[in-house]
This record gives sequence, C-alpha cells and structure tokens, in this order.
Amino acid sequence: MSLRISETAYRALQEDAKKRNISLNTIANQILLAYAEYDRHANRFGMLKITRPTFAQVLNAATDEAIAEAGRAAGVDTPPGVILSTRGEISVSNILDWMKRMGTYSNLIDYSEITHAGRTSVTASHELGPKWSLFLANYIGPVFESAGKQLKVTQHPDSITFEV
Repeated sequence: MSLRISETAYRALQEDAKKRNISLNTIANQILLAYAEYDRHANRFGMLKITRPTFAQVLNAATDEAIAEAGRAAGVDTPPGVILSTRGEISVSNILDWMKRMGTYSNLIDYSEITHAGRTSVTASHELGPKWSLFLANYIGPVFESAGKQLKVTQHPDSITFEV
C-alpha cells in the first residue's frame, strides 16, 4: 500500500517519530489504528475533543447530584449504541473491550484488569478528580446492565474499580 500525504503532514509525522524514537511506519500505523478502532466511531457518535483542564472545570462547576444523574443517563444512552455498532452485540467481553479502547484512545481513563480465580477486577484510573470518579461510577453500571450484569462499583478520588 502506498499513500500520498501533504508535505505538512509528512513533516509532522517525521518530527513526532523522531521525538518518540520510532519509525515513520510505526507512527503512521498507530494513527491509522486509532482511526480504525476509535476516531471513526467517536466522530459518528458526536464525541468531542476537549482539554483536560477545561473538562475538569466543567465537572467541578456541577453539583454531585447532577454529575451522578448525567453519568446514569449517559451510561444508558451512548455506550450500548457504540458497542452494538462496533462489535455487533452487547456482552461483558465486548464492554470490557470498549473500555480498553476508551482507555487507549480517549485520554479519559487508564484501563487495567487483573484476572484471578475466575474473576476479573477492572480499574479505571484518571487524573480528573472525585467528580469524574462519581460520573464513571454511575456511568458504568447501566452499561453492564445492558448486558444483564449487575456491578458493585467502588469509587475512589482518582479511580473506580469493579469485578466481573
């Protein structure tokens, strides 16, 4: 495969590849993979790109009750549609895959999971403070409920955890 790209894009790719000490091919593949796995779906579902400080200010301007309700409403609305359109069915494994992609591409969470004795413990950590944890704790429950799974989510100032 060969691609024609603008000189400006080529210079930017070369610059970033050099800074990150990776090949031009590697950085181009990472960008194309991000598009294939996240950006094309994010665009279709109206996701925004916003700076972390601006987003944190928006969160901090809202009451805890408003944040919790927004989390519940958003958890019922968007994720099931995204998961259905990208994976074809809503299942626990597809929800976990969606969360991993969110962690990789959205910069909203850092996703990690550990499986032990047949149980998978998931942690979504972040740097957006307690109100983002509150939102996530209320957001993730309805997502798993759409797959028939009830969760007990533990909320921390900089993360949430749950087991599936």
